[in-house]
Amino acid sequence: MAEATKEIGGLPLPPPGKYELDIAHTAVEFVARHILTRVRGRFTEFSGWIDVAENPEESSAHVEIKTASIQTNTEQRDEHLKSDDFLNVERWPVMTFASTAVRHTGGATFELDGELTIRDVTRSVTLIGEYLGTETNPYGKTVLAATAKTTLEREDWNVNWNMVLETGGFLVGKTVDLEIEVEALKTG
Repeated sequence: MAEATKEIGGLPLPPPGKYELDIAHTAVEFVARHILTRVRGRFTEFSGWIDVAENPEESSAHVEIKTASIQTNTEQRDEHLKSDDFLNVERWPVMTFASTAVRHTGGATFELDGELTIRDVTRSVTLIGEYLGTETNPYGKTVLAATAKTTLEREDWNVNWNMVLETGGFLVGKTVDLEIEVEALKTG
């Protein structure tokens, strides 16, 4: 008798093994307030992997992001974000995320706990995610897809720079929404 396929939210679980982030199809993006509007940005250089375990809740992930790859489509703002007022890319060229736990929260959703290091500060964060499934790409590789997001308090990582406006508000919001779209290719 064939073994039943394990599922999450009606989607077959990915085969166990190591999956490398597919940089061409993965996005590490953020949204932050600037006065009254929301500014979107992204990091364009990163690497990482997901290790899918037989028991999905024993799976893990690790990501490294090059801070100098930050882009918001405004050169002057990008240079300011790279300065010591924000990321100080010369002193801290890499941000890291290493998972510590994963929990299925119903349907295809999950929570991924981990340690996020920005500048010289490491804090625990929880990413809220959705597993989108697996597929075989045109080259015969197994592809895992998921999304994840969280909200960060900038000051928790000593990213404190701001400017008071005439009206009493601030130039830059205190929170940053992190949004990740992942495609990862099975390598092992």
